[in-house]
Amino acid sequence: MVNRIRVCTEMQRVVLCGLAGFALAVSGAAKDVVLNAAVDVETTVGALHEVSAGTLPGLHLDANVKGRIMDVYIAPMDFAAKYGVRVSKGDYVHIVGTQVRSGDADVVVARSITTGSIDKRTGTFQENMTVYLRNDEGPLW
Repeated sequence: MVNRIRVCTEMQRVVLCGLAGFALAVSGAAKDVVLNAAVDVETTVGALHEVSAGTLPGLHLDANVKGRIMDVYIAPMDFAAKYGVRVSKGDYVHIVGTQVRSGDADVVVARSITTGSIDKRTGTFQENMTVYLRNDEGPLW
């Protein structure tokens, strides 16, 4: 009977150590955590910038999302150039994506970007071009 209890205790230790190791690995690797916040916004581009290193290198833009200026990650620079993602400060865009936490900042990871303009007569968004950046399996690059 003592051996049985000892085996159970050793098995519990193995399981607990495995769970603790998993928890440490996940917390150390989870720099980007999805906030489960879907983003679908038509907005004006405030600024464009290229990020050369880090977790999301490539084309970024600043835009008003949910009432505040946020960083929107579009795609790596070579993908954006290859598929004609052309945006400038002041352009009107439609962004669909997901809000994530990257380090200490919230970032919108764009799933698609549609360029266009506002029709002055009707006030509606007139689409020029949509570039799809990601699908359910991940990035398209």
